[in-house]
Amino acid sequence: HAGRLQAGMGAVMIVVALLMLGGYDTRFQAAIADDLPAFLVDPSRRLEESASARERLARLRHDGRSDGLPVLAAAPEFTGTQRWFNTPGGRPLTLRALRGHVVLVDFWTYTCINCLRTLPYLKAWDARYRDDGLVVVGVHTPEFPFERSAGNVRRAIAQNHLRYPVVQDNRSATWRAYQNQYWPAEYFVDARGRVRYTHFGEGDYGRKEQVIRSLLAEAGRAPRGGMARAHAQHPGQVSTPETYLGAARAQGFVNGPIRPGLRTFARPATPPPDHLAYEGRWRIGAVAATAGRGARLHLAFGARRVFLVLGSRGDAPRSVRLRLDGRPIRRRDAGADVHGGRVTVRRHRLYSLVDLRGPERHVLTLDFSAGVRGYAFTFG
Repeated sequence: HAGRLQAGMGAVMIVVALLMLGGYDTRFQAAIADDLPAFLVDPSRRLEESASARERLARLRHDGRSDGLPVLAAAPEFTGTQRWFNTPGGRPLTLRALRGHVVLVDFWTYTCINCLRTLPYLKAWDARYRDDGLVVVGVHTPEFPFERSAGNVRRAIAQNHLRYPVVQDNRSATWRAYQNQYWPAEYFVDARGRVRYTHFGEGDYGRKEQVIRSLLAEAGRAPRGGMARAHAQHPGQVSTPETYLGAARAQGFVNGPIRPGLRTFARPATPPPDHLAYEGRWRIGAVAATAGRGARLHLAFGARRVFLVLGSRGDAPRSVRLRLDGRPIRRRDAGADVHGGRVTVRRHRLYSLVDLRGPERHVLTLDFSAGVRGYAFTFG
């Protein structure tokens, strides 16, 4: 029956061709699409719209890159850490378990003014993109010994209203794994666990948010809507560098080389710009200086804002009196921690001393109660 079968198939093909010529094939398809269930019309649709499929398609489209972002390295795991905060049950996170998410790893410490000024942006990004697949992880690597306290870190997290996970890196193990050298430092990790972008210090927030959005889109989680909004304090023009009081990193003192031990300093002349001077009795350590009888500091600065990391022995309340250019500091020029011309020092943290209307040059004199510890000046 081969001949008859071939003749019949030829007739069918002629009929189909005539139907296609008249457009009946598309009408038939439209009728099916309108009347039959979606799972029969397009059975692969749910598979194609799944997160894993979109991520794989995005990888093919971008060839492993997003908006030209290079693959810098495989992201190191969190290692040698201590306590975790803001995770379920305080359990540790791993980058391996976070595959499929975009991870922003932020190295910070709670007495660093540059770090504190970045927190509003991190909080805004966490709130804006968490549901899209962004995970912000703050790696708290301390600069000073008291910053290793879990209680101090917990208070800093609460005071700054951080909701994203934070981990203590007291031995700087994760810091070294990333070969990091800066506070703050941010590493942007894609959904495949690769570092795609880094940024050190403040600023460039628009670019960093674009990186987040681009990596989310590459992972098949393109965010809808506009950019996040953050309200943050921005640094002003500063000429005075960060200045440490401990012997290990002391620079800019007119007293000569600062050596460890119990020292008594004579009354100095007014320091030149961007220098400072000890006066009175001080116990100088490697990273801090503890005030004794008649302890005083003179600082000639150029900045809008002045901050000082301070603490009190035993966390007992002690005071520091401020004078600006030899006069008691005015309320309008005083930082947030100054009340009645004085700072009450209890816990070890960053204290705001001066907040001017703009960058200016002045000489700040600090009179310390015995037992107050000073660590480092920073400016903004």
